[in-house]
Amino acid sequence: MQGLEQRERRMLYAALALAVVASVLFAPSLLPRGGYGDVTVQKAKLLIEDKPDLVILDVRTESEYEAGHIMDAVNIPVQELSARFDELSPEDELLVYCRMGNRSAQAVDILQDLGFTKIYHMAEGITGWIEAGYPVVKPPTLFSSTSV
Repeated sequence: MQGLEQRERRMLYAALALAVVASVLFAPSLLPRGGYGDVTVQKAKLLIEDKPDLVILDVRTESEYEAGHIMDAVNIPVQELSARFDELSPEDELLVYCRMGNRSAQAVDILQDLGFTKIYHMAEGITGWIEAGYPVVKPPTLFSSTSV
C-alpha cells in the first residue's frame, strides 16, 4: 500500500513538473506581443499622442461614428469588417474601439483571424473615453441657439 502511495506521489510531481515546463514554453505565445491587447482609455490617449502612425479604428455604426468619435478615427463597422479589412494593413498598429468594448472585442477576433497582430483594444470604449474627459469630434450644428 505504501509503495502505491509513493508511486502516485511521484506521478503527481512529474505531472506538476510537466505543467510548469509547458507553461514556460507555451504561455508566452498566448500573451499579446509588444504590449498589445486591452488598454485603458488613459493608455489609449498616450498611444495616440506617442504613435503618429497608429490607426484608430472605430467599429461602431456610421450613425454612432457621426454622433462623435476620436479625432482621425477610421470608421469600419464591425459587421462590415470582414468585407472591408483590405482598407487596413496588417503591418499597421491598430487601436480598436466601439461604444463599450463588446463590438471592438469581436473586431479584434476578426482582425486576428485575418492575420493582424498589432492590435490595441480600448476595452472601455468611447464611453470610457468621454467619461475621462477626452475630446471627441462632433458634427457641426446647423442652427445656432441665437435667432436671426
